[in-house]
Amino acid sequence: MTLKLRYGNIFIMKKPTIVQIASLAIILLSFWFIGEKLWVHHNWLRTSAINLELIVIVFVCAIIYGTSEFLLSAAWRRLLIWCGHKDISVYLCHAIYGKTQIAKYIPGNVFHVAGRHILGSRAGVKHIVLAGAAIYEILGLLTISVLIGFGGMVIFGIENIYLPSYQIILILLVTIVMSILVTAVTPYLMSLRGIILTHHGVWDSIRNLCKVYFLYFMFFLIAGLLLVFIVNIFLDMNFIIAAKIIAIFSIAWVAGFIVPGAPGGIGVREAVIIFLITPIIGEAQGIAVAVALRFVTLIGDVWFLIISDKKNLALRRCV
Repeated sequence: MTLKLRYGNIFIMKKPTIVQIASLAIILLSFWFIGEKLWVHHNWLRTSAINLELIVIVFVCAIIYGTSEFLLSAAWRRLLIWCGHKDISVYLCHAIYGKTQIAKYIPGNVFHVAGRHILGSRAGVKHIVLAGAAIYEILGLLTISVLIGFGGMVIFGIENIYLPSYQIILILLVTIVMSILVTAVTPYLMSLRGIILTHHGVWDSIRNLCKVYFLYFMFFLIAGLLLVFIVNIFLDMNFIIAAKIIAIFSIAWVAGFIVPGAPGGIGVREAVIIFLITPIIGEAQGIAVAVALRFVTLIGDVWFLIISDKKNLALRRCV
């Protein structure tokens, strides 16, 4: 049986039991995998991994990561306007996005999206517009991350370690086709539920969505480069290795995003990073890198919340 849970003025469908059980199993297995690796390498991690250099790099990367999230809020604002909202303050968008990003750490992995809907409606944005923007945001993030991740695996020759080339290419083709189909069909499907989005021509839609997708691409590139900086502590870096690590970050992000119930992808994302990066830098180093990246994203989200809200408060004081 499917239940509806209400948060503010929107309803969120509760996952079927089988999905909940599968998600919980994945999360528990991920934590077991990480815990087992931490136990095996705890002596090295305690004596060699944790040092001043790592701590400084984590905090510097966290500041950069948090600042890069302005790209995500800028993309969300573009989607709101494209879906029919006349205009919304840039600073207000940043403030809403900053507040709701923290909500992704609540178990369920959907509350950041629900939070944007609630705060957006309070700011005067129609539910129709918010629903359309949420769909296109999820589609865009998944599309770009899959293209970077699996495309990087093919281009930079790491597919043979994990998956055959034909499977990677098939995933890329399916992603591209599904993205085009969903983008084209979504307005019609939403209209069947009484949600009518502003009509756009084909080329206007392509032009606007490409601008949004470019912002997502820049976010994943910056975040991937931050992982490169952390790995550089343990390994001499070159262009090919850096490109592989950026691809691995995107794949790990997708894994953490699509598993329901994993707050902020915690556990799942770290397990994927450790598994994929171990052949490149070693298992113990992979653990240190994965944990360090989690601190980067967590501290970065808090930093983004602080600076985005301060900008909005400063603007309101001037008005």
